[in-house]
Amino acid sequence: MRIAQLAPLIESVPPATYGGIELVVSLLTEELVRRGHEVTLFASGDSTTDARLIPVVDKSLRNSEGGRVHLWHAFDYKSLIMLESMCDQFDVVHNHMGWEALPFLEELPVPVLSTNHNIIEESVSPIYWHYRRLPFVAISDSYRQRNLPDILNYVDTIYNGIDTGRYEFDEQANRTYLCFLGRLCIDKGIVEAIQIARRLNLPLKIAGKIDAADRAYFDRQVQHLLDGKQIEYVGEVDHAGKIELFRNAIAVVYPINFDEPFGLVMAEALACGVPPLALNRGAVREVLDDETAVIGDSVDELVERFGEIQRISRRQCRLRAQARFSKELMADKYESVFEELSLRNRVEAMSS
Repeated sequence: MRIAQLAPLIESVPPATYGGIELVVSLLTEELVRRGHEVTLFASGDSTTDARLIPVVDKSLRNSEGGRVHLWHAFDYKSLIMLESMCDQFDVVHNHMGWEALPFLEELPVPVLSTNHNIIEESVSPIYWHYRRLPFVAISDSYRQRNLPDILNYVDTIYNGIDTGRYEFDEQANRTYLCFLGRLCIDKGIVEAIQIARRLNLPLKIAGKIDAADRAYFDRQVQHLLDGKQIEYVGEVDHAGKIELFRNAIAVVYPINFDEPFGLVMAEALACGVPPLALNRGAVREVLDDETAVIGDSVDELVERFGEIQRISRRQCRLRAQARFSKELMADKYESVFEELSLRNRVEAMSS
């Protein structure tokens, strides 16, 4: 099939460090190319891919002087204008950008699919309602149940995938600290992660980015908690740095304060044999189960039950990641949806 992948432009594909959506787009794109599909990736020019790359901007907007927040949507529309002019080259268009693309997608004469990666905010829900008949994929059943479940035309739930072969698993590692990986913001529960580490009297290594929108929160609520000894912020990390962070971790602390649509960090931790210590929000119980994590309803409960980490088989963690969250399984499911949409489009064309 001839497939167009429409990526966000904030990070490169794949991202150099943080960027969950861009990582998923990259893994899906490369796996589809490996399977013989003719894939075109609309992304920033600093992206790396075996697909045909259409560089919408020279650099990812986060790394570009022109990429200030108020210009991001303008650049996104540049992607859509380019796509519109090339649409006869594709059998299906796969949108990862979000609501901005919906008006353009409705007008395209080819099948389209939108994967909803982010929570649908109330301010944009009328836009989704207007384009509700377009096909959508949810990245978890939890997401699907919480984001316009009786309105949007969800055609499937497809979990995000990872390249499990790139996550090292060492069952005999000397694990001595807790780790936190994610944006340093209120939603991800960075302050709660620090509280848990302090109450357990364990070191905590923190890795992740600080968005401009989160800078005031970090400066006011987080910065003074970092002592560089027990509580250490190591900055943003690339894939190798992520693996090193996981390598000797007792557990990944995941005390989220919102209904996370998926939570790629949990799948990555499992692939390295690291059990998460997670609050039961969003898709946590779809990614994890009681054999691979300690899941609680409060920080107090996570602290009280921390000893249960010792009973968890790190090999079972690894096996769960391989069975449920591989890039191959993700690509299988997207291929099926693409084929179904393409077949439906041909039948409709023949009957019209």
